[in-house]
Amino acid sequence: MNCNLPAEQDMIVRSLWAFREQELEPHEAEVDRSGEVPDELDQHIKQKALEVGFYAPNLPQEIGGGGLDYKTLALFERELGKRRIS
Repeated sequence: MNCNLPAEQDMIVRSLWAFREQELEPHEAEVDRSGEVPDELDQHIKQKALEVGFYAPNLPQEIGGGGLDYKTLALFERELGKRRIS
């Protein structure tokens, strides 16, 4: 990760990296093949994102979002958009 990031941002990036690796990457090939995300998988990922606080990161915390500032949100989206090339 980037050692120039404040500790909180670095923790978010590392946590999202682990989430992506554990919850998203195992399903990428099948979703790419089928062109859709099955409802069951969609619900599973949504529930996991809620559990770890990654659901609606751009919304204020008062209404159930992550309340991330713009820089942290940009880091969040950058990390989420990465894809393992195999």
